[in-house]
Amino acid sequence: MAKYNVENENVEIRLERLFKVEPELLYQAWTDERFLKQWFMTTERTNKSIQVDAEQNGNYTIIDVRKGKENKIQGSYRTLTPFEYIVMTIGMPELSDSEDTIEVEIFEREPGITQMIFNYTAYVPRERRLTTLEYKQKKKEYHDSTAHGFEMLFDKLQIALETFEAEL
Repeated sequence: MAKYNVENENVEIRLERLFKVEPELLYQAWTDERFLKQWFMTTERTNKSIQVDAEQNGNYTIIDVRKGKENKIQGSYRTLTPFEYIVMTIGMPELSDSEDTIEVEIFEREPGITQMIFNYTAYVPRERRLTTLEYKQKKKEYHDSTAHGFEMLFDKLQIALETFEAEL
């Protein structure tokens, strides 16, 4: 279950999931554009373009079009430990200059079952007009809606992984 942190200007989200795949395949789903196009911030139907340089300090850019509006998602891979650990940034330059941080831990629980621990850290600026209570509420709402969004993305990830496994 996701917990929310309202002690500082960051919102921290931690989610855990089990997948019925090998760690190598889950890692690939985070680093291979063929996989990312199916689930990460886009879909094959709405994706206009995707470019991924999955190397240490490599960048990625996704252009997604929904209802005629083009959304650009971009970031970089800060740390890549094959099949085990990823640290990457994510940002939407049209909405904010800041980038958030995603940390993914991948490990095999038992043969064919892989656990993913997902940590997301986002900076939520405090507007001067907000009281402390209003700011905490804003952060909680951001946390809850963002956690829900990632849960839905991970549902799409599960489908992408199952589809890949079925085609083998």
